[in-house]
Amino acid sequence: MNKSIIALLLSVISISTYTPCHAAKGEKSVGLRAGFTTTNNAPVAGLYFKYGFTDYFRLAPDLDYYFRHDNTDAFALNINAEFPFALGKGSNFNIYPLAGFNFTSWNTHNTIPADVKSDSDDSSTRSSRMGFNVGAGVEYYATPTLKFSIEGKYGCIKHFDGGIITASIGYVF
Repeated sequence: MNKSIIALLLSVISISTYTPCHAAKGEKSVGLRAGFTTTNNAPVAGLYFKYGFTDYFRLAPDLDYYFRHDNTDAFALNINAEFPFALGKGSNFNIYPLAGFNFTSWNTHNTIPADVKSDSDDSSTRSSRMGFNVGAGVEYYATPTLKFSIEGKYGCIKHFDGGIITASIGYVF
């Protein structure tokens, strides 16, 4: 009986000292992203950094590489504004809408038959475009220094618009 009471008291104390994790002013995070883009139906991989200016506003630049598919690949630089809020009092989950700008450099590889190729043939064409992003994400703080996220956004880019879905892991400091 005494062991049960002690265990119950320790449980109450541990719950009462538990501090939920959520986005906060001055919070910084850096991490890895991976996912899929519908623009060329290919995998995406990248890096991100986030800085919280307030509890409910942060800037989130990221750099992504869209792997080659259908003779097209790209590098994308996004600068998004995110507006995180907790999904409940004391929750480790945040949801955030986002909006921002992107610069994407698309590389289209021309298929030239081997018997026609020469050393002077340019085998690719690069197109650089500016655009806009709109989307949303959800993040889970596993610990005060580790978070996981899932994000979906739509990039409005002339001739190259499409959706991007990514999952990420990040270090919070």
